[in-house]
Amino acid sequence: MQICRLTVPGLSIRRDFEAARRRLLEGFPDVHEVVATTAPATLLVLYSGTDEVELWLDALLDSTHTRHGWATAKAFGGRDRSRGGADSAA
Repeated sequence: MQICRLTVPGLSIRRDFEAARRRLLEGFPDVHEVVATTAPATLLVLYSGTDEVELWLDALLDSTHTRHGWATAKAFGGRDRSRGGADSAA
């Protein structure tokens, strides 16, 4: 089991977490759990196999109705990934 930290612009843990969790669990069979964090707009994804960070981020960005800003992902013990945009405000 591996862990990836995703920071998704526009994601409200209070308002959007359940929908985001459901979307990842239902849409990606290798995702085993999604956990809310105290960091703004940040989730932990527990998964097996290869990561699908770009696809996870796309699914979550679609669900928060934003394509602007920044998104980051970090696999613990792994590499950082960032996707940037011109506007860092979420």
